[in-house]
Amino acid sequence: MASLQFLFVAIGIISIILLYYSNHFFIKARNCKTIIELLVDSKTHNLEFKTSGLFSLCFIGTKNISSDGSFKAMIYSSDFASITLKPTFPNWTFKDKGVYGVEYFKFNIKKTGYYTLELKNHEGLKTSQFVLPLNGLLDHQTDNSYLKVRIKQAVPSWQRLFSVLGLVLGINGLTWGIMIGVFNIFSA
Repeated sequence: MASLQFLFVAIGIISIILLYYSNHFFIKARNCKTIIELLVDSKTHNLEFKTSGLFSLCFIGTKNISSDGSFKAMIYSSDFASITLKPTFPNWTFKDKGVYGVEYFKFNIKKTGYYTLELKNHEGLKTSQFVLPLNGLLDHQTDNSYLKVRIKQAVPSWQRLFSVLGLVLGINGLTWGIMIGVFNIFSA
């Protein structure tokens, strides 16, 4: 029976390591720095990226957002090279200073410097205060006049998924590993 106890204690130790790294990624996602925050309008805005890396374009003031296809967001460098904006999947919802927001696009900045953000047809955005699209059918569309765009540093989606799965598996493995390995619950 000692080898079985050793196995469950090992599962508990692996779960502690899993919990540590999932919390690390969770804290990293919470502490992303904001580059700029502005109202959604059909104008061009100048941005300065002082670091390179992964960034996200977020909408502040809503929990769920969709487009009818007419909304366009474009980012250009100072030499007019277009930056590819990739839709996030899933659209991560977050809460900052009591206000909800949702990540909509992610993009990579390879060189620091000045960039231009251009938003077109913001009237094509549909927002709601429900996270699930099914609940959005019951909710009326909220007013877009208070909607803001925030560009902030981002973490890859795999790190966020690892954070959620690591937390669930880590707590589960730690609980069962400690209970069975240390306290030997199932011994007769």
